[in-house]
Amino acid sequence: MLASQIPAKVPLPFANSGTKNAIPTASQIGITAGAASLTDGFPPLTFTPLASGGVPPAGADFNGILNLVTAVQQWQSAGGQFKYDSAFSTLIGGYPAGAILTSTSNTVSWLNLVDNNTTDPDSGAAANWSPVDAYGATTIALTNANVTLTSTQFSKSIIVLTGALTGNVQLTHPKLIGDWYFINSTTGAFTVQLLTSGGSPIILSQGSASTVRGDGANVFIDALQVGTATQPAHAVQFGQLTGVVGAIRNAKMSVTAASANATFSADEIVVESALGGLQYRLSNYSQVINLATTGAGGMDTGTAPVSGFVSLYAIYNPTSNTKSILACAQATSNGSVYSGANMPVGYTASALIGSWQTNPSSQFPIGYQIDRTVFVIANSALSTNTQQAAYTSLSLSTIVPSNAKSAQGHYSLGSTNVTNVTGQIGSSAAGLAAFGIAAGIPSVGQAISGPFPMIPLITAQTLFYTCAVGAGTMTFAVAISAWTF
Repeated sequence: MLASQIPAKVPLPFANSGTKNAIPTASQIGITAGAASLTDGFPPLTFTPLASGGVPPAGADFNGILNLVTAVQQWQSAGGQFKYDSAFSTLIGGYPAGAILTSTSNTVSWLNLVDNNTTDPDSGAAANWSPVDAYGATTIALTNANVTLTSTQFSKSIIVLTGALTGNVQLTHPKLIGDWYFINSTTGAFTVQLLTSGGSPIILSQGSASTVRGDGANVFIDALQVGTATQPAHAVQFGQLTGVVGAIRNAKMSVTAASANATFSADEIVVESALGGLQYRLSNYSQVINLATTGAGGMDTGTAPVSGFVSLYAIYNPTSNTKSILACAQATSNGSVYSGANMPVGYTASALIGSWQTNPSSQFPIGYQIDRTVFVIANSALSTNTQQAAYTSLSLSTIVPSNAKSAQGHYSLGSTNVTNVTGQIGSSAAGLAAFGIAAGIPSVGQAISGPFPMIPLITAQTLFYTCAVGAGTMTFAVAISAWTF
């Protein structure tokens, strides 16, 4: 058969204005002689010769039968579908699997999933009915009460969640196979979870839209593969992201008096789930770190080191879209992302944003950080009278953190005699990146002093130096006042 072989439509039921009888379902034998019914058709009496007492079939019955049949054909010719009919359902013992009915609102088509289904798809949970086509959207206002989706709600493929949340809310979805588009427009610092009865919940993030897939047992939000982005409005592949973990703009942290608390702020920070992993940009970041507590906003575990060093990490929970900060001992983690075992629950992305000293009271000392440079009150690293002609190592292990990349400070070099003095401060025993000192001492007991710039720490927490005087007893001192990480 060809698609072009469309039969003529039925514009009117047969005998639409003619004489006709309504054809009853029940047998009319013994009630109306010769009357037709859906049970008997024409009764035996109409097949009996008139001479033997038979009754001829009535023309009105013929018209009635053809009218009944062609009325359905006219409705179908017009594209009409049938709605649920309780009386009809009872007569036929329930709708068969595969039956499709239209909702009372005329906006949803329901597919029946089982034989002998007597359930009304427009009421309650619509057991064993699934929406296969729908027009419009459902809006559900939420506060703090859990909601079981009704057939009226889940029949629409677009579901909009609104309202000011005052508590966490769970939505229970039917165990159906299909796709739904959820838009979470709620407000309030709470979460909305979607799940089937007994199933695993998924988070519907605020301010976002999600395509939810049901497999008949659970609901899922699947990761979608996208093509390579070529325009600003295109979705991008993770491999196209160019941000580097820990990239930061206008980072600041100020400690004006020794304290366990400090506020870290930045215009933007890039965090990742792992090196090369999922990447997130945190804008308008401002978090308070408290070394006296544990968990998000505090230490990852235990207490802050005494006269030691802590790493500070920006951390992020992508499910709830929550930003926070976490401190840990540098022995636990000092790399680009947090590598310890005590990340707060739900937080999956991080970036190193600070590397600080702690004082004997496990507090931050007076200091100031801008971007990835930390400035502190100068700490003495060296005070010696011993001259060194060759580069000699100078340990900074108690002054700068283990992940410091460079250090700067000031020096003082003098003698008890009027003489020439020379010295160098560098990155290695070979004198790489060395800062040179050479001057004459104009009077007895004087020294020359001044700052030296950031010098790379090729060996962790170590600088190298030389120092010498032409005569007298030498004094050479080095102090560290800043480092980068």
